[in-house]
Amino acid sequence: MKKIFLAAGVLIMSVNMTFAHTTDGDKKTRAERKEIRKENNDEVSTFTKTQFYEDFPAATDIRYERTSHFDEVTFAIGADHLKAYYDIHSNLVGTTQDKTFADLPESAQHNIEKKYSGYQVGRVFKYDDNESNEIDLTMFDMAFDGADNYFVELKKNSETIVVKVDMVGNVSFFKTIM
Repeated sequence: MKKIFLAAGVLIMSVNMTFAHTTDGDKKTRAERKEIRKENNDEVSTFTKTQFYEDFPAATDIRYERTSHFDEVTFAIGADHLKAYYDIHSNLVGTTQDKTFADLPESAQHNIEKKYSGYQVGRVFKYDDNESNEIDLTMFDMAFDGADNYFVELKKNSETIVVKVDMVGNVSFFKTIM
């Protein structure tokens, strides 16, 4: 009988020690997992990377960045340099591409030269919306409707403004940048 109690006691102690060891290991693992999740919040999701390669198989010079609104991928296709924006579900929202003032519709060029004389043209880029995604892009800390547009930065003295140009050449004020 003593042997049975002794064997039961040894079994209980080994189970307790194993359980205690596993619990300590799990706590450490949970803390490690939490730290890994925290670090990964600054990284572009693997799903976004996979989707990007499906969307742009010919892309080269690829760089990823996670921002407060989107996963952003800067890349090249041939001589063109673009940036793709992906939402939290790794769906393409749209792309931007640097352009020149001469790339704008002629009517927009004339309108800007007339209405904003004295301003120097800064950066010009085209936003190409992914029409199948309802998410609106945030540009210059402002959301705007999901339509293809050009954006033109205009500078005069210490003031910088941004105008939006639609694809047919209509120009509208978008934002003042401080």
